[in-house]
Amino acid sequence: MNDYSMVEEFINVSVLGRVAYAIMCFEKYAVTVYPNVDFSPVAEIMWSIIDGSNYLDESSYRYIEIVPECLFEFKSYEESDFEYLSKEEYISFTHILNATDQDLNVLMKSIYDIAMAYAYTTVESGAPEALSPLECVIGILSANDITLPDTEAVSTYTATGSDGLGDYFDGRYLSIILK
Repeated sequence: MNDYSMVEEFINVSVLGRVAYAIMCFEKYAVTVYPNVDFSPVAEIMWSIIDGSNYLDESSYRYIEIVPECLFEFKSYEESDFEYLSKEEYISFTHILNATDQDLNVLMKSIYDIAMAYAYTTVESGAPEALSPLECVIGILSANDITLPDTEAVSTYTATGSDGLGDYFDGRYLSIILK
C-alpha cells in the first residue's frame, strides 16, 4: 500500500502513540481470533515497549524474541540464541502463540517495526517510516473484519514530545487484555 489514506489521522500522533495503537489492534485481533487464549504475558511485554522502563531499543529487542518468526525459528530453547528470553518464558510463549498464523506474525512484527523506525535517528516530520507498518496493521484487521480500536485513544500522544518520538507513557490502561 503506497498511499497513507488509512493512516492520515496518525500524522500528528507520536511514534510511541502509534506503537500503542498497533498494540491495541493486536489485542483486538488476539481476543477475536483466539478467544480462549490468555495473551496477557504477550501484552505485558508489548506495553513495556512504550512505558519508559527501559530504553526503546532494549524493550524492542526483548519483544522481538517473542514474535513468532523469531520465537519459532529454533526447534528448542537450547538451540536458540535468545538474549532476553528465559527457558520458562520460551515454553510459555510457544504455547500461547501460533507459529503458522501469518497475520499474527505480521501484526507482532509491525509493532517492532513502528517502535524501531527511528530508534537511532531523528524522527522526520510526520514520521513516515512509522506509517507503513501501521497501515499494514490496520489492513490486517480490516481484512479479517475486526473493528478497529478508536483512534481517539491515542490522539493526545502527539509528536511534539521527544522530537517526534513522543513521551513514554504507561499504555496498559488502553489494554483490553490486561484489564
